Amino acid sequence: MAGDNNLSTLGSLQRDLEELKKGSQSLNTSQSLMVYVNEKGKTPYYARILNGVLTDSVALAVNPSSDPAVLEEALRYMCENYTAKSYGLSLWGHAKGWLIDNDSIVYAKTRAYAYDESTSPDTWMNIPSLARAIKNGMNSEKLSFILGDCCEFGCVEVAYELRNITDYVIGSPAEIPDEGYDYANLAGYYDTGGTFYQKIIDQYWERYFTAAVANKYYINDPGDLTGYGVPLVAVKTSELENLAASTAALLKTIPDKLSPSGTLDLSEVIFYAYSNSAKGNYDMYKTLKMNTAAADFKVWEAAFDKAVPYYRSSARWKSIFTTLSTAMLKQFDAISNDSHVLAMFFPLTYYNNKTNPNWNTAIQKLQWNGPINWQQYGW
Repeated sequence: MAGDNNLSTLGSLQRDLEELKKGSQSLNTSQSLMVYVNEKGKTPYYARILNGVLTDSVALAVNPSSDPAVLEEALRYMCENYTAKSYGLSLWGHAKGWLIDNDSIVYAKTRAYAYDESTSPDTWMNIPSLARAIKNGMNSEKLSFILGDCCEFGCVEVAYELRNITDYVIGSPAEIPDEGYDYANLAGYYDTGGTFYQKIIDQYWERYFTAAVANKYYINDPGDLTGYGVPLVAVKTSELENLAASTAALLKTIPDKLSPSGTLDLSEVIFYAYSNSAKGNYDMYKTLKMNTAAADFKVWEAAFDKAVPYYRSSARWKSIFTTLSTAMLKQFDAISNDSHVLAMFFPLTYYNNKTNPNWNTAIQKLQWNGPINWQQYGW
């Protein structure tokens, strides 16, 4: 729980911690729930949550949770003190998808994961750093899943970066409400056989579909969200290299559309992110379907279906951006619009003067760019 930020002052950390306590009461003796908590203005700690109570609490030095070394040590502590046949990880806090800056713990705003605002300047953790920290902390043992209980985690670039350290990546390419996942219901969390990811997504999605905790877009802008959930996707990482190869092959059929002077059509594609006054996180499936030949797309679709075994779409979600929530979201019909929720970045000249760092070049620092190679299209 990376809460050295407004998620503490808004009360979100304490609410979810109480949910975790409630959820722990449904676990059996062979299951352990361990938490790292960094609450703004307080001493960070590890603890086990057992039968609704924080136990075995260990106070920690005050270090930013955006430091990869902190995450690495938290996982190492978990493995050494709570030996298990399998492990899952929830990343709770703020996030911004794959966005990347210099590989240091000190970043500009809007980067990746674990925003700490008590540091000077504010710090985030890049996704490549996150992957290395998890690999080291787990001593190269794969996690069963990583749940991004944070905004914009459902990007193919993020999943690809994490493919060697977890069997599944679960998250949303969009913003998620402050309330996040309902940890009072941990049934799907601990049954990692079969389609466990479906249970996690359904619990998450249906919490907001009922509008029990959210019938407005965000604090600043009332608006009806009844009947809408949070777009969520599960990615099977063992299929990602095949998806990357298939995507690279499909893109090579449309080089004229992908160049800086190209004509990539995004007019009917849902986008899940809005920052720096720029639209981003376009739906991967819809973008490629709109811009490629039907026969070529069908070959690619088979690879996509293996890599994305489950998703729940939504045309509305809570957003901090008034412009997005009042106008842009209303143009989408996610159900009939071939939205399959997994997001992918496509370079556009539109970003050159809107984003810092320039997304068109920052994307090339991700492993996904190896097979895709945006440079070959002139970026």
